[in-house]
Amino acid sequence: MKRLTLLTVIVLSSYASSFAQSDQKPEFFGGFSFENVNTGITSSDLGTISTIDDRFRAVGFNVAGTGYLTKRFGITADFSGHFDNRNDLFGTDTGQTKLSLYNLTGGPQFRFLNSTKFTPFVHGLAGVAWRNFRETIANTSTSYTDNTSSFALNLGGGVDYKINNRFALRLGEFDYNPIFLRARTVNAADIPNRTLNGFRFSTGIVIK
Repeated sequence: MKRLTLLTVIVLSSYASSFAQSDQKPEFFGGFSFENVNTGITSSDLGTISTIDDRFRAVGFNVAGTGYLTKRFGITADFSGHFDNRNDLFGTDTGQTKLSLYNLTGGPQFRFLNSTKFTPFVHGLAGVAWRNFRETIANTSTSYTDNTSSFALNLGGGVDYKINNRFALRLGEFDYNPIFLRARTVNAADIPNRTLNGFRFSTGIVIK
């Protein structure tokens, strides 16, 4: 009986240890992403009536990796890219607008483990955004290029749905993505300090 009891304790201890370790396995996420963000340049900056004030609706990707220090608290590294091409009006002239926006951020993440298959999480990430903006006005052969790197945040969270021990579906991740542009000059136009208010939604697969 003593041997059976000791064996039972050893087996249960090993199981508990492996379960604790599995709860701290790193997670990798990849999927589709959409971002709604303002342009960073306004009609008043250019001194003309324009549709440049309209916000971009950019699509792209989002990938992230999280290493857990405990079963709930971890550190996340996040990278996303969003792209949009559209036509804008500048008075009576038409311009082709191209935007690419990359975010590389990292920081703490906390997940709310529970007895269901749904795992909510929140995070606060900080890092850098690279914004590449180009405007070409066909009738005048004028082009504007505004490429900047700026401090950025991704503040938000989402919900994962467990498929099995290896995979989960990220039902949705919502982030507020403020990007703090510095003052600069673009084609003799002085652009002041400005905060881009981006809102990012992502969905995809989590691998554990």
